[in-house]
Amino acid sequence: MRKSVAVGVAVALAAVLTAGCDLLSKLKKDTSSSPTSPTPTVSMDVFAGTWSSVTASTPPTGCGNLKYTVIPLSDTNANVTFAATCGGNINVTGSGAGTLSGSTLNWSATGLVAQGGVNCPFTLNNGKAAQDAGGNVVVNYSGTVCGIPVSGTETVRK
Repeated sequence: MRKSVAVGVAVALAAVLTAGCDLLSKLKKDTSSSPTSPTPTVSMDVFAGTWSSVTASTPPTGCGNLKYTVIPLSDTNANVTFAATCGGNINVTGSGAGTLSGSTLNWSATGLVAQGGVNCPFTLNNGKAAQDAGGNVVVNYSGTVCGIPVSGTETVRK
């Protein structure tokens, strides 16, 4: 009888260990998956094309006369080019990349000043673009042009 009890205990222990390993395996699979990016709620086509400032301006601490071009590379990634007059009278041109997240195109651009033989860089980081109710695109940006901080919001249309 003692032998049959020992066999029964061994079988029960083997069953518990097998079930436990299976649970650990499932738990490991569930926790090892990487988080997903937000699903775009608009198509990259909303941003594709060349956009220009609705109002001509050259603000002293921002950029105006903006020309913003988005060339889609995939459903969520694009090349971005940026040309504007920043800091009152500094012409800049540059390029960068954009990533669609939800209904916002997050972008950045870098380049050089394009006037008078000046060779200083500009960097615009953490830019965001979103379509407004009228079909225009509102471009938010911040960065530096020749070491001068610039930031602002510009509404552009095709």
